[in-house]
Amino acid sequence: MGLYPFTLIYGAIVWLRNRLYDVNFYNSIRFSLPVISVGNLSTGGTGKTPITQAIARMFRTQNRKVVILNRGYKGDNEYGCAIVSDETSVKLTSQQAGDEAFMLASTLPGVPVVVGKERRFTGEVAIDAFNPDVILLDDGMQFWQLHRDVEICLINACDPFDNGGTLPRGLLREPIYHIRRASIVILTHALRAEARQVAALTAKVNLLAPDMPLFTADLYPIGLRDIKSGKELPLEALDGRRVIAFSALGNPSSFESMVGELGGVLSARHRFRDHHAVTLSELGEMYSEAHAASAVALITTEKDAVKLPELEADIPIWTVQVEMRLNEPDAFYALLSRLCFSSPKG
Repeated sequence: MGLYPFTLIYGAIVWLRNRLYDVNFYNSIRFSLPVISVGNLSTGGTGKTPITQAIARMFRTQNRKVVILNRGYKGDNEYGCAIVSDETSVKLTSQQAGDEAFMLASTLPGVPVVVGKERRFTGEVAIDAFNPDVILLDDGMQFWQLHRDVEICLINACDPFDNGGTLPRGLLREPIYHIRRASIVILTHALRAEARQVAALTAKVNLLAPDMPLFTADLYPIGLRDIKSGKELPLEALDGRRVIAFSALGNPSSFESMVGELGGVLSARHRFRDHHAVTLSELGEMYSEAHAASAVALITTEKDAVKLPELEADIPIWTVQVEMRLNEPDAFYALLSRLCFSSPKG
């Protein structure tokens, strides 16, 4: 109850800001090429980065030039501007770029990534440097200063709206009914949710935003990698083997469930705050724990692995490599292409 007044104040500020942009009191910058935002109403755990990866790969298969704009959260250039990667190579470290931006650059060869909180400026830099056909705005639903031609809103089907409240009482950045601002809604982690839960969430979306294009998507593990040697391992390497899991995610339970579904026996699990960079001390403690439990490896996510400190140890660290797959990819990509390229911009 103590946070409720602050939630009302926060909600009023969000509503007023949104309304001022709607009536053009504040102006959104509009680029001459399509801008796609991948975002959400909540504070994380919906799979924005994997969806961004999937869309970027789709455009690459269509021979369209795409650039990704990422805030570079907690990176050295978050409050500036920097090119993380160009069409040929990655230029910055994870510390300089931020973990998500570095992972995008590392896993999407040929797709430039530009970081900086002020996406109007980084977008101009990206256009001048790379002359793209389309811009992907990673985590852009609340960035009203830049016009988006397509607004993709992700909802975690397992935990869609927390307690239904906005910050600070709940985890929503905007009220639930703001879903109608979206062009497309994707329910992520749909297979991990119960069928009745997905059906109820679908009905709620249809009620709030009738005729909203609605898709589901899920993360699928595609392999393991030893981060020190770079060696690729089959998923079967986890089956029946004891591991220590650690992650710094908005939704750590999804990662841990995936490890268990692959047959990994979790001797322990460590959950750090989202975007946390594991320290040498914390890593050392987990190694000691792994020895005591006779674990064969520590296991983490690709996002977390890019910012790990180096520590010599006789127990490997594995990452689970994943990709996001939509339930109707052809229909989704056809709709996205039509929204982006069927009408003139400007």
